[in-house]
Amino acid sequence: MDLFGIKKRFKRRIEKKFEPIQRTQFNILCDRKLATRVRMLAHALECPVYCVAEHLLQLGLAEVSVSLEDQALRERLCRHLVQDHLLTPVTKPESEPISRRALRVRNAMKFLDLIEIRAGSPEVVRQIIDRVLEEA
Repeated sequence: MDLFGIKKRFKRRIEKKFEPIQRTQFNILCDRKLATRVRMLAHALECPVYCVAEHLLQLGLAEVSVSLEDQALRERLCRHLVQDHLLTPVTKPESEPISRRALRVRNAMKFLDLIEIRAGSPEVVRQIIDRVLEEA
């Protein structure tokens, strides 16, 4: 008997015991290191990759939804998402047209960090930005 075939039949038998759940596939780009870590965790737990990915997504959503209630945490989360997940590494503008925009966003985020360090609080930062926008 083929080990892969036995494993596949066992998986089908387990899935038949439970009600079928409608699952949605998110076709998104993901960091290769994260995908590898999810696969390794699934292999270590001996369960399908989609179960681990769904569980991690569920945990992440629960954690992030708590931080949305606090304005300071929300701003910190938005800054983290832009800095660490949205911005691409610096590339030649000829090779990727998005890199110029990403570079401008990165510079703006560094500027906001500098203002926040100098100002000390998000309220003062908001006042400074409002003043700059009024004058522009």
